[in-house]
Amino acid sequence: MQRIIIDTDPGIDDAAAILMALASPELSVEAVTTIFGNGPVDMCTVNARRVLSSAGRTDIPVYQGAAKPLLRPPNPNWALHIHGNDALGEAGFPSPEESPQPGESRHAALELVGRVMGSPGEITIVALGRLTNVALALSLEPRFAQSVARIVVMGGAVYVPGNVSPVASANLYEDPESAAIVYTSGAPLVQVGLDVCNKVHISQSQLEQIKQADTPTTRLLSAAAPSLQRSYVERGLLVEGDGVRFNDMPAVAFMVDPDLFGCSEMFVEIEIHSSTARGQTVAQHIGQGPGRPNVTVCLEVDGERAAALFTERLIG
Repeated sequence: MQRIIIDTDPGIDDAAAILMALASPELSVEAVTTIFGNGPVDMCTVNARRVLSSAGRTDIPVYQGAAKPLLRPPNPNWALHIHGNDALGEAGFPSPEESPQPGESRHAALELVGRVMGSPGEITIVALGRLTNVALALSLEPRFAQSVARIVVMGGAVYVPGNVSPVASANLYEDPESAAIVYTSGAPLVQVGLDVCNKVHISQSQLEQIKQADTPTTRLLSAAAPSLQRSYVERGLLVEGDGVRFNDMPAVAFMVDPDLFGCSEMFVEIEIHSSTARGQTVAQHIGQGPGRPNVTVCLEVDGERAAALFTERLIG
C-alpha cells in the first residue's frame, strides 16, 4: 500500500480525485493539505472536510496552506466560474460538523515537511493544485527533495494546448515560480498533465451509474458534477449530455495503476519570465538538448480503462 498526502484545492475534480483515492485499497491517504486555487484557501479547506465527511473519513487530518502564490497576486476570480460560487457546484452541501483535530492549525508546508522527514522515502505527495505548499516545503527543508518518495503533479501541457493560455495549465500558470522550484528541486517527479487528462472522459452513462449507486460519496459528486459539465459546454469543450472530465482524477489513477499510462523521461523547465508563455512546461526528450531528465511525463493513457476504473471505485 502506497502512503500518500493529497495537496489539493477542492474543486469538483479534486473531490472526484480524493474520493477515488479513498476508495482504492492500493493507497493510504494519510493527510490532506489545502491550497488556494479553485477558490480561496479557506473555502477549499471547508470543501476538503466536506469530501472527507461524505466518505466517513473524518479521521484524516486536513492542514490549510498558502493563500496566494509566492510572488504574484492571486487570480481575483479564482475558478468559481467553473466550479460554482462555493467551488463545489453550489449543491448546498452543509458545512462539516466535525471540529478540526488537534494540531490541524499547523501550516500545510510544515506538515508536509514533518511527515516526509519522519518517514523518508515512504510518502508520495499527490499535488492536485498550485504547487505553492510543495515549494515552501522544499525551501524549508533542504533534505525534503531526497526524502519524499515522489511528487505526482497534476499540471503541464507538452503536446496539447493549455487550459488558461495557449501553452499553460492553470496549476502551473497561477504560480510558476513555485512550479519552477519544484521542477528544479531534484525530487522524483511525475507530471500527469493535460496530455493525458484530456483523454480521460467520464461518459454520461458512467455518471448515471455513479448517481444510481446512491451512497454519500456518489451523492456528493453527482450533485456537484453538473456545474463542471456546464462550464465545459459553455466553453465549447464538450457538448451537452456528453459526460465530463475530472482533470485531477488521472493523477490518482496513475498512483492506482501506472500501467494505464505511457510515459517518457524528459527535461522540463517552467517558463517564469515571459508574460505570454508564463507557466509553460518546456519539455525536451533525451538527446534534444543539454538538460538531464528531471520529470517522468505522462503522454498517453488508456482513457476508457481509466474512466472505468474510476467508476468502479466510486460505486464500490
